[in-house]
Amino acid sequence: MSTLLALLLVHAPTVVKRDFLIEELWAGRPVKDPVNALHLHIAKLRGLLGRDSGLLQTRKGLGYRMGLSADMLDATRFARLAAEGNDHLDQGRPGDAAVVLQEALRLWRGPALEGAGDSVAIAGERARLQELRLVASEHLAEARLAQGQHVALVPELKALVAEHPLRESLRGLLMRALYGAGQQAEALEVFNATRGVLRDALGVSPSPPLRALHAALLAQDTLVLNAPRRGLAATPPPEPRNAPSPVGPGSGPRSTGEAVGTGGLVPPLDAFVGRRADLGTITAAVRQNRLVTVVGPGGVGKTRIALQTADGLREEFPDGICLVELASLPAGAGPDQLIAAFAEALGIPDSPDRIPRLARLQAALAEKRMLLVVDTCEHVREGAAHTVDTLMRGCSALTVLATSREALAVPGETVFPLRPLALGEAVELFRVRMTSATPDLGWDDATRASAAAVCRRLDCLPLAVELAVGRTRMLTVPDIEARLADGLHILAQTPVPAPERHRTLYAALDWSHELLDAEEKRVFHDLSVLVGTWDLDAAEHFCADATLSGAEVVDTVGRLVGKSLLAPLRGAGSSRFRMLETVRIYARQKLAASGREEEVRDRHAAWTLTPPEPAARSGPEPHSGRPLARPPAPARRDAMWIARSHGTCRSCSLTS
Repeated sequence: MSTLLALLLVHAPTVVKRDFLIEELWAGRPVKDPVNALHLHIAKLRGLLGRDSGLLQTRKGLGYRMGLSADMLDATRFARLAAEGNDHLDQGRPGDAAVVLQEALRLWRGPALEGAGDSVAIAGERARLQELRLVASEHLAEARLAQGQHVALVPELKALVAEHPLRESLRGLLMRALYGAGQQAEALEVFNATRGVLRDALGVSPSPPLRALHAALLAQDTLVLNAPRRGLAATPPPEPRNAPSPVGPGSGPRSTGEAVGTGGLVPPLDAFVGRRADLGTITAAVRQNRLVTVVGPGGVGKTRIALQTADGLREEFPDGICLVELASLPAGAGPDQLIAAFAEALGIPDSPDRIPRLARLQAALAEKRMLLVVDTCEHVREGAAHTVDTLMRGCSALTVLATSREALAVPGETVFPLRPLALGEAVELFRVRMTSATPDLGWDDATRASAAAVCRRLDCLPLAVELAVGRTRMLTVPDIEARLADGLHILAQTPVPAPERHRTLYAALDWSHELLDAEEKRVFHDLSVLVGTWDLDAAEHFCADATLSGAEVVDTVGRLVGKSLLAPLRGAGSSRFRMLETVRIYARQKLAASGREEEVRDRHAAWTLTPPEPAARSGPEPHSGRPLARPPAPARRDAMWIARSHGTCRSCSLTS
């Protein structure tokens, strides 16, 4: 019950979807009837809150929300006050900053979300709030240092350092407090102890700002010692001319112990073909934003363009580029598994002193100007979003380029939808790969024409084109074109090495399909009988019934767009949608396997053969009531063929 209440409160006042609550509450554990179980939990919680209080509200077809504003929550008030105190500090008003930050920290009465469980969302929010609390404590210490409260701060900062031994910013504050309290030797000893802790736990050296502070201590440079810590982090001052150089393992700025692993990022050996405009746009986005996510359907080339982008940015990330591959993780993997994957990619070992791995990650990446390429996030989206968000909050110089079939939904994220290749680019990809794999085939106008037909049939998806090229080892291009007319079975496997999910076109689509919930699968299957483009009215009219309302259909269509299984087409004054033909063929096969094909085809035939109705309708309708556009000719021909096969249409015209 506490987990349910916490989930609703941390999202207040927005609506929390039913499927999200089920996943968070039971996290894949078998539940006989999860929807009914959730209803029972909601009923109990509503009873505890007071059925007439109006606090717990239901949004039919969407989910549940708490009927209160975000400002009524201590967590929101704390975040607002902490930001206000930080602004005072930035503007040189430490007295005002201290007053506001103390008010913010007084709102804490214990650990964040204590007793609320450990679901992915709760763990992420707990980590976020704890990090905000720690940052506010650091800012308060800065404000008090500026007011000369060095002696009083020493014991408080020692306690915080003991609790967070890898947080260099706290150690820097303690060094400054000790020096200001007349304890120069103890301040220098804190630096030596820090060096040992970081070396033993992470195999790294103190960061440049902390080394600069150490040099200032040795030189008794009061100008640097009295400067705000954030000023040091932004512009490390040069070491004083007469100060002794730091000594010891890894003390130099180019020490190998200070670097983080590069995660095996090796540019692909084959040529990168086309997408020059996309490459330029993504590169510019990475330069201007700290989190960029490339989204698109399976096989569209997200990983390849991310690697190409990273390779072109090597000179701009002096601390390296690391590839974090998530495809091998199980679906729904939690934060611990994600953090382990990041640590392994970065070469950060386990710690014998039980320091949390996330803290070691943050310490290793602090102040590092580094690019992480986080590949294949869609099946672990919640855990990936939490890990990326936490790392970026604690590592101000870190940049992340992610690939996913669905956006991570992290604050500050820039999303780049990657579309299939243009036809000319797809044909050029076919030619380049074919002349490398089977140069004896030759390339003439007839071959080019057949290759263009193959690419069109395959929606110009790079993966599908590559798989088709693999068949040129045994077939000519015209043969491949002819066999594709019978379906996509010719692409059943590829002779070249590839990740398991890319061995066949169906494997790539299976990967996306398995991540859908029951409602998404049903609508995805049903919409496969719609040929060409269609609008939301058609989807509502065609998919809504007694078990799925029109509003739920619209919401599900939106989720399928977000997961890159439907493509939006925005024209003047209206929004239309379509499935890539390869995706539609796959979805129709799933529809046939579901046992619902005849029912859906009959419904499609009835919808297609019914003339458009006026806007005014009598009685309840599952859709909006707006006039339905006449379906395109291919859809009508398909429906008429179905109607004839069932004997329901005696004399149907095939004219448009």
